[in-house]
Amino acid sequence: MPCRRSLLPPGWWLIVPLSLGGLSCSKSSESLNPVEGKVLFNKQPLSGALVTLHPKGKTDMTTIPSVGLTREDGTFTVTTGEKTGAPAGEYVVTIICSEEVKSKPGVISTGPVETQDRLQGAYADWATSKITVEIKKGANQLEPFDLK
Repeated sequence: MPCRRSLLPPGWWLIVPLSLGGLSCSKSSESLNPVEGKVLFNKQPLSGALVTLHPKGKTDMTTIPSVGLTREDGTFTVTTGEKTGAPAGEYVVTIICSEEVKSKPGVISTGPVETQDRLQGAYADWATSKITVEIKKGANQLEPFDLK
C-alpha cells in the first residue's frame, strides 16, 4: 500500500504549539490586582465621579483603561474591561464628575441632557494631572484623593 502524501507543509506540527504558546503572553491575560480608593471634594465624599487610571509610558489603541465610579460614600473599585482590578504599574489618574446643567425656566429641549464637569476640568486631562498612583501586585488600598 503506497504512503499517503500530506497536504500540510513539512513541520506543520511545530507551528501549532508555538502559536498557542504566544497566547499566554498577550495583554489580555495580564494579571489584575484589586484596587479600591475614595474621592473627597472639599473634605466631603464625592459620588458619581469617574476615576480613570492611565498607564504611564507607551499605550496604544488596544490598551483597556482601568476605571471606577464612586459610590455615595466616595469609595470606588477599579475594573479593567469586565474584570475587577488593574495591572501592576504606574498610573496618572483623572477624575471627572458630570452633573446635569439646569435649563433656563420655560425652555423645553428635546435634545440630550446637557452636562458639565462639577470639578471644572481641573482633574480631567491625563497630560496635566498631578495625581499619580502605583499599583502593586496583590490588593491595593489607595490613599483618598482629596480634591479642592
